[in-house]
Amino acid sequence: MFHLFRRKPSVNPIVDIPDEQNKAIIEAETPKTPKYNGAAPKERHDQIEYAFTSGGVHYFKFNTEVNIPFQRAIAARDILTEELWQINPDFLRGWVEGVLGLVVDGKVATDKKIFDIGIMATRLKEQLELSFSLVRQMKLATVVYFDEYENPLDYQYPYNQQKMKSWMANNDVPGFFLKMLDFQSVPSLKELEANFPNFLQAETVQKIADLKHTISLMSSRKENEDLLNLLNSQMEMLLDISSWSKDQYMNTI
Repeated sequence: MFHLFRRKPSVNPIVDIPDEQNKAIIEAETPKTPKYNGAAPKERHDQIEYAFTSGGVHYFKFNTEVNIPFQRAIAARDILTEELWQINPDFLRGWVEGVLGLVVDGKVATDKKIFDIGIMATRLKEQLELSFSLVRQMKLATVVYFDEYENPLDYQYPYNQQKMKSWMANNDVPGFFLKMLDFQSVPSLKELEANFPNFLQAETVQKIADLKHTISLMSSRKENEDLLNLLNSQMEMLLDISSWSKDQYMNTI
């Protein structure tokens, strides 16, 4: 009987929102995809699309491979050649220099020469048989993805090495990497995703050992300093990746 004395809840009247106002509300509530506003010529902007954000920096890519500028592809030819050959061209040139150096070195005993050449041949064979490389894919990502501060028509090696370091510092490597994978080439994507640092650590440890042996043989000859500098640069990059992957592995234990 006391229901009559209870205050009835007020009902908000239904207000028709004009279509334009409703559209504005929806747009305001919908997160906007970052638009490219970088150093590329204006006529190229419609060929560029947002890819991902790392450390507060937006990264973009060309919407089709056909639109990747010729200059950028040429400047990054070593990375693209490495993907095609499944081996780093600088490492291969260093390998050849190392073998030739051993052959003509009169101070090294024949047995030692055969032993060292056998090790180098075995390691080269292992690299050529490594059909899928996480390191190669990471380097290729620096070609595919670019920020608004770099010139996407070209490719600057020092800048892009720093870019890779930034991705690792922000722990975004697995995220962008797994997006660009050719799924058909990966035996088990779930296993790769779960053990990404482990696989990367194993690969970098092997590559570092191979590169150290090659650099040591070249250093003893003191020839082709330009190639030696390139190999040392590769070593620096591999050590950075190895250090990052090791830290990630330790954090998952």
